[in-house]
Amino acid sequence: MPELRPTMYLSPENTVRVWQERQELRPTVRWSEMMHEEHSRAFTVAKIAKLDLLAAVQKSLDKVVRDGGTFETWKANILPELRRAGWWGEVSDRALTGTDQTIIVNDRRLRNIYRTNIRMSIAAGRWRRFQAQKELFPYLRYRSDHPRRKPREDHLSWHGIILPVDHPWWQEHFPPNGWGCNCLPEQVSEGMLKRRGWKVTTDLPLAASQPFYPAGRTDPIMVPRGIDPGFSYNPGTAHLRVIAEKALDSVEDAAQAGLTNAARQTIREIAADPAFDQFVALPNQPFPIAALSVDQAAALGATARTVRFSPQTLEKQKGRHPELTIADYRLLPEIVSNPAHALREDDRKVRLLWESDGQWWRATVKSTEQGNELYVLSLHRLRADDVSSLVSRFAAILEWFGAR
Repeated sequence: MPELRPTMYLSPENTVRVWQERQELRPTVRWSEMMHEEHSRAFTVAKIAKLDLLAAVQKSLDKVVRDGGTFETWKANILPELRRAGWWGEVSDRALTGTDQTIIVNDRRLRNIYRTNIRMSIAAGRWRRFQAQKELFPYLRYRSDHPRRKPREDHLSWHGIILPVDHPWWQEHFPPNGWGCNCLPEQVSEGMLKRRGWKVTTDLPLAASQPFYPAGRTDPIMVPRGIDPGFSYNPGTAHLRVIAEKALDSVEDAAQAGLTNAARQTIREIAADPAFDQFVALPNQPFPIAALSVDQAAALGATARTVRFSPQTLEKQKGRHPELTIADYRLLPEIVSNPAHALREDDRKVRLLWESDGQWWRATVKSTEQGNELYVLSLHRLRADDVSSLVSRFAAILEWFGAR
């Protein structure tokens, strides 16, 4: 059977796997035809309409990402290929560019291709490292371009902003924030704050934004002032979101194909990985936390087989059960798949009771009305006498313990 577990976690200095997730080739005429998260799914170069040339450029950049290299080295390697294809200098070939307009392909265009692809991959790798280290370094500090580089006025106004790693501001302002932007994020510990006399920012600049209309769309994207439209997103979060979507699809496909045990093993590995909390912190993106058998799903009137854990559930949990830790949420795959008791609350909701080392837990799972999605609604500890009370009050779902 194929490997189910996607490439989900990066070593601290590694950007290669971020790059590897962008294997789809997507020809575009204008750069704005692909925006934000789409760049984490596919590779494109505006005005390259031929897949073989697009693949050649991707392969050349792949070598730089893996082995390192300067712009000059990359240009020397790819330029003969571009010349042979006719994509150099003044180009007026609709079959090659996708447009009737004459375009200019020169050093400047190549430098933008090189810098943007490399920098965004590095930025995504940085975000993964920052997430992995945020217990020791819980803050990020914005560093604008060095003054000798004549930084943009807005970028300079952000210099020195210090906010928690998971602050929403970083979802739109995580550098680079434009073409040629050399701003950097710096991870900061509590000790560094004290030693350098820094303080966490409490008075962020007033947010101002303007509408931008991507190619082929009538609904605008609101872009913060000072950020180029194609850069108003966090590439690390975008990559994680794509991986979470792929994980959901992989687990669901496996379960639907009758590979329930394989799907459950994949989820166990996800929950056990040290980077599990990166998905817990991901805004507006559920991820797989359990896989149900045919009988278990049928007991909830569901066609779906993958149980999701959402950020919205986590936020509710923080308010109701602040004592729970990430380690506690790692128990959910076992609680859902192998409970001691499965108790029906209604036609689409089940209470699952599970015991480990004398501690009882209760998780609630619900199917949507259409039955096409399943979610964990809650998790908390139970006392032993609460277990007896629940078992006596609610009917058992015997199908939960079937073999299918």
